[in-house]
Amino acid sequence: MSLTPSVSLADVNSASITASTLKAFSNCVHYKIKGVCYWVGKTGINTTPYVEHNLPDVVITVFNKAGDNPWTEASIAFDQAGKVAQENIVSSLTSLESGSGQHSFSDNHEQNVFFKEVDVIGNPALAVLPDNGYILLPSTATPFKPYYQSMLDSAMWKGLPQFPPSVIEEGYAMEADIVHHIGTGLINWGGIYPHEGKIATSNDAKAAAVIALRAGDLITSSEMEHLNGHVFFQFSNKCGEQCKAYPIQENSDKTLFQMIYPVVEDKCDYFGKTIDYGNDLEPKGQGNYIFVVWRFYQGCGDGDGKYIGKTVY
Repeated sequence: MSLTPSVSLADVNSASITASTLKAFSNCVHYKIKGVCYWVGKTGINTTPYVEHNLPDVVITVFNKAGDNPWTEASIAFDQAGKVAQENIVSSLTSLESGSGQHSFSDNHEQNVFFKEVDVIGNPALAVLPDNGYILLPSTATPFKPYYQSMLDSAMWKGLPQFPPSVIEEGYAMEADIVHHIGTGLINWGGIYPHEGKIATSNDAKAAAVIALRAGDLITSSEMEHLNGHVFFQFSNKCGEQCKAYPIQENSDKTLFQMIYPVVEDKCDYFGKTIDYGNDLEPKGQGNYIFVVWRFYQGCGDGDGKYIGKTVY
């Protein structure tokens, strides 16, 4: 991926996130006109294009603890309240402090075990993109809307013993983890399940990538067995009558990630392609990261009247 120099904490705000997203637009949108859709309305038959493309739906920030979120507005607007909620949740359930950083919740002496918080927020860049269905299909995300905040989901995100998974959920997670991990062949950055902030992997950047995918899977998955108990806004995968967005998923070219902190990439790709990913990133961001998620969209823009069919080239 193409990288530019790292940015400082003060540089990461909604305006710079929008600029970084737009900088990668030509490399990440992957726009294709695939056909024509037909609609019949009061004035006769009208058409809209049948297209495929990616949209930069959400920004996922992964960070060590409250106050470390490198997106300044998100830290102020959401994380300060989240920190108070987290402290109350954890102390009321365990009588312990919440804990954070490069260790598990239960043992801060573990090595290569990372714990991180995560926010999933609608990308502010969506506000400047056309969404009338004639050029780009409309995003299902709302700019600046928080879809997931791990600090508000502390009981599950920290895997507190007071909330053990049911036998069904545990069995599902064990079975699914065999298939749902980042990487193929000998490459394995870590499993998508369970949806917790604790991950054992080889470096900090891979931990952040796994945690980002866990949060993305949580808000877009339709498999409810492993979602019970979590606190989040369900993220729609339907963008119109004849339009769909694909769920955030691992090892798929229909879910692409663009890092914009601690370095700004102007391209995007899916995680898990290399073994040595991120070996030089942790010192730059001090364990904190921001990713833009480009989701794959496919279908017809809504037309005038009733849908009657399409011609796909």
